[in-house]
Amino acid sequence: MSDTFVCCPFCGLLCDDLTIALNKGQAQIESAGCARAVKLFVVPRQSQALVAGQAVDLAAAYRAAAAILTRSQHPLMGGLACDVTGHRAALALAEKVGGVVDHMNGQAQFRNWLPFQDGGWMTTTLSEVRNRADLIVLAGTDTSRFPRFFERCLTPESQFGELHRQIIALGTNLPLIPGRPTDTDLAIPIQNERLGELFAALRARLAGHRLDAPDIAGVPLAQIDALLVALHAARYGVLVWNAAELDFPNADLAIQAMVNLIKDLNRTTRWSGLPLGGNDGDTSAAQVCTWQAGYPLRTTFEASGPHYEPMLYATDALLESGDVDALVWISAFDPERTPPTANCPTIVLGRPDMIFTRPPDVFIPVAVPGVQHTGFLHRMDAVVALPLSAPAPADLPSVAQALVAIQQKLNHAAA
Repeated sequence: MSDTFVCCPFCGLLCDDLTIALNKGQAQIESAGCARAVKLFVVPRQSQALVAGQAVDLAAAYRAAAAILTRSQHPLMGGLACDVTGHRAALALAEKVGGVVDHMNGQAQFRNWLPFQDGGWMTTTLSEVRNRADLIVLAGTDTSRFPRFFERCLTPESQFGELHRQIIALGTNLPLIPGRPTDTDLAIPIQNERLGELFAALRARLAGHRLDAPDIAGVPLAQIDALLVALHAARYGVLVWNAAELDFPNADLAIQAMVNLIKDLNRTTRWSGLPLGGNDGDTSAAQVCTWQAGYPLRTTFEASGPHYEPMLYATDALLESGDVDALVWISAFDPERTPPTANCPTIVLGRPDMIFTRPPDVFIPVAVPGVQHTGFLHRMDAVVALPLSAPAPADLPSVAQALVAIQQKLNHAAA
């Protein structure tokens, strides 16, 4: 028997049209899954908890994790790749032990959040893109990290009838995306590092300023003007970017130039942004931290209350500086997202098929949300949380159950 309309938890699209069957106790996709989903839905039903590389039962692993946190003065709750309930438990534990929280995708998240916090932005939803957008501009991304984006969001059919849309791609070595339902109409090669210059030039030309240069960032001025005409003619344009692919210094300034151009275009027509993301539960982690603590991720919990400092509390910076003395790494979706190198005791709550080059001090195998236990995740556009089913349930604890068990051991030790 098969489960239908199963939600896939392995990228920010949260495609909810999968059909899953059980094959020897493991989930097997029968229809609608991308290659990433086909790979990650296959999860072992069992695994072994480890302490110092030695097999132990779960109770002993919880005690060992609690002992590390008891000795710690400032632990880092990192990774945070889990479902909403797991995020709630991680925040509660961080508050109890005076820890700091950051997501494994924190670097990319903050490239978006810095311009958002500085001046706000105008964004849209996946449904609006599918049903209304007649011009899509892909800036520095071919959306391949979200394998079904074209299939799910850029089909010719819409809720309001057939939609004729154009797609323009800007960026480094962008292909024409062959084999997709809708091919790219125009590709303008430009180094991703120089996208900010291009969007600043578009803003200047839109404002009527003269540019005394034959080209901007290698793009001829005549092509910039032609691009601006196309942007201006759109009835509902959407600018799409993926901050994870804009991995260069000061990329937040390039994103700021994009969101400012969107604001300018909205004076005469309708434009929105669509920041791709949400992989590894990062959108959910951000939502939960904001509603529970009142601050974004990269917040530490002190006796005086939460303290938000995005530059100081990045995972890499904390581990490099030694400002944290224990690492709790949560990675329940992708076995390849193992913890970073840390010169401090490390506790890993990970997928049962996670393999380490250097075993952590404590490894607690956890069930995969959306495969082995139910839950919720927020979609990349942050407007809806979708329910996750459990087509292949296992006896492993969820992240939330494991964190609650560790906190109970802490409470017992303190009593």
